[in-house]
Amino acid sequence: MKRLLAVTASLSLLVAAGPALAATKAPVNAACKAPSGATVLKPGAPAVESTVTTPVGAGNGLLGDAVVDAGTFVLDLRGKPVGTSGKVTLTLSWDDPVGVTDYELVVNGVNKAAVANPEVQTVKATHCKAIKVGVDVFLGLPVDELTLAARGV
Repeated sequence: MKRLLAVTASLSLLVAAGPALAATKAPVNAACKAPSGATVLKPGAPAVESTVTTPVGAGNGLLGDAVVDAGTFVLDLRGKPVGTSGKVTLTLSWDDPVGVTDYELVVNGVNKAAVANPEVQTVKATHCKAIKVGVDVFLGLPVDELTLAARGV
């Protein structure tokens, strides 16, 4: 009988404390307050596309000679637990009928010098932290139009 009373008392405490325990959830990210001019991306949303000014420089072929600003992006992780990170995938593409032009994505000042069209980079992103993107011409004659697509993952 004493055991039954002890078990009943313990269950009563758990039932009474249950709502209080459930109310203490981990803190979550608030809405993203992006820097002025930044494009806000949300995980799983369609890619945001933009046209980028073609970089032209006297030192065509030298990395960093003519980096053009291609935009600033932030990943909005609102509602996700604080400290959660995601990814942003950047895709740069251009028409190159002759096959001799190469452009480079410069992400947060880093150029990985990939040789591909389209050039794709996926970078780790934290809630609402700015990702600055530029484009550099590496080889060949500049084309008229570059397209940059950015997508939150």
